[in-house]
Amino acid sequence: MRKSIMEKAKLVETYKEKISKSNLVIFFNFTGLDAYPMSQLRAEIKDMGGEILVGKNTLFYRAFMDTVMADHRDVLVGPTALVFAYRDPVVVAKRIYEVSKELDSTDPLSHIKGGYMQGRFLTPQEVKVLAELPPKEVLISQLMGALQAPLLQLILALKSAPQKLVLVLKAIEEKKSQ
Repeated sequence: MRKSIMEKAKLVETYKEKISKSNLVIFFNFTGLDAYPMSQLRAEIKDMGGEILVGKNTLFYRAFMDTVMADHRDVLVGPTALVFAYRDPVVVAKRIYEVSKELDSTDPLSHIKGGYMQGRFLTPQEVKVLAELPPKEVLISQLMGALQAPLLQLILALKSAPQKLVLVLKAIEEKKSQ
């Protein structure tokens, strides 16, 4: 085997590992994004627990061959960056959507080619919906609030029953003392 073929096979294996450990992959058309803003975006995504890769589309396609993405070859045509989210996919999707709006305010979805999440292909519209979700911490706090509300009402109801009894007994006592 030639060295370049072996190097490409290693790259494909590296991509497969990144795909398997990521929560979300966004296919992003980076046309119009200069080098400095792109490096800033890379740093921001890295801080969010993600990674941006730019490489050969054919190698990316080979890495996705065993997934549902094999049927969506069209997302890997033209300039394409793969944005991996290893932690919270919503924050990464939100940032990529913001950058897409900066690049094209009339049609921000033109820069988002699609996504891959939990073995499923995501359309650009689904990536947008994901980007519009509140962050994970907010969703958890909303869930906790919803779970605590009935319990709090029960506690207040149980607490008010003895208070009412005490008030009735006090009223009866005052009535008898008169």
